[in-house]
Amino acid sequence: MKTWSDKAMFDLARKFFCGLAVVIGMASAQKLEPWIAERTPALEQAVSHLPQASPGPLAWDTLGEIERLELLGIQTQMFSPPRAARALALLSVALNDTLALLGEAGAERNVALAYAAQEVMLYLHPTFPNLKDGVRETVADIRAKAEGAGVAKEVLQGSARVGFLVGRQVVDFARKDGYSHQAIPQYPPAAPGVWVLPLGRPAAEPGWGQLTPIGIAKDQLAEASPPPAWDSPEYEQERKLFWEEQKRLDDKGREIADKWAGDPGTVTPAGLWQELAVRMLRDKASSPEAAVNVLASLNVAMHDAFIACWKAKFTYYTARPNQWVSTFDKTWKPYLRTPRFPAYPSGHSTVSGAAARVLEHYFPGEATLFEGMAQEASYSRIIAGIHWFVDGKNGLDLGRKVAEQVLKGR
Repeated sequence: MKTWSDKAMFDLARKFFCGLAVVIGMASAQKLEPWIAERTPALEQAVSHLPQASPGPLAWDTLGEIERLELLGIQTQMFSPPRAARALALLSVALNDTLALLGEAGAERNVALAYAAQEVMLYLHPTFPNLKDGVRETVADIRAKAEGAGVAKEVLQGSARVGFLVGRQVVDFARKDGYSHQAIPQYPPAAPGVWVLPLGRPAAEPGWGQLTPIGIAKDQLAEASPPPAWDSPEYEQERKLFWEEQKRLDDKGREIADKWAGDPGTVTPAGLWQELAVRMLRDKASSPEAAVNVLASLNVAMHDAFIACWKAKFTYYTARPNQWVSTFDKTWKPYLRTPRFPAYPSGHSTVSGAAARVLEHYFPGEATLFEGMAQEASYSRIIAGIHWFVDGKNGLDLGRKVAEQVLKGR
């Protein structure tokens, strides 16, 4: 299994930056389209009051600070991986939609995006006063910086108004996407190969598969293919391969497992892909606006992929490896703690398949790099002792299918 250290990953990334500038130039030339927000009368009025002049430039520092604050919130409030992906998607969409609906109006884009981000982050972290204060202070600093640069008061007010209205539309969508619905699964009867909920511990996000995707109709979202039957020759081979792989667990395998673990309290797998994309884009991109476009597609695909993954998990209820191993070896423990939801398919694999496919779309010359990273993320859960090989293989495939749907809608 080939592994990608941070240094190797970015050394490879630097090799394609000559081509990256061309790709980013093409992306920045494309007209941005909104994912959620619409041209309401109030929004049209706010945009019409802005001067018809060259738009003010968007700064990388603005995007970097917004990303830093949201990832801080995700880590500190210990968002689960699906919740983290949703947060990043809503934030990225708010930024993208603000730029899209501003068009060529002479707005102060840093101010507009800051106010859109503020609405979304205050919604995402209602019980985190320190972060909320930090968001408000950051937005005030961005506005003060623009004012100090000589931006007219009416332009600042109009830009803030547009960002606020777009942010409110994204929040209104989020309030209706099913996030707050408390699902009670109908667990199947206990049987070999059927996942069993650990005693005294509730399942994690059992209703996540019922959330409304972004950019894809709910009933059109790609679905995972059924796993093999537990008593089939195919699954007998799965169990054999898994156990053989566990016997090969060494320091390198533990390193891979730790690298991609992404548990609550970290930036989670979606955050790892987000950080990679931002670092690569910021290093050589000619336009922060183009980066907003790429990041929106990336985060929407990861969010939608988690929905598709969780729908499959609570449809097939596939047992985790530790359930099977306990039937013949009571002393064995997986390297990482087994999550509180069914095995099939792997969430890490699904979200990484989606992320890799989106990044390959924008940077086709580096498909090998992104595919290698997705494969490594998938393998990390197998060597960690918490997934079967089929969970990874079909998870990657599901993520790619969701990403294709997202990209097709652009």
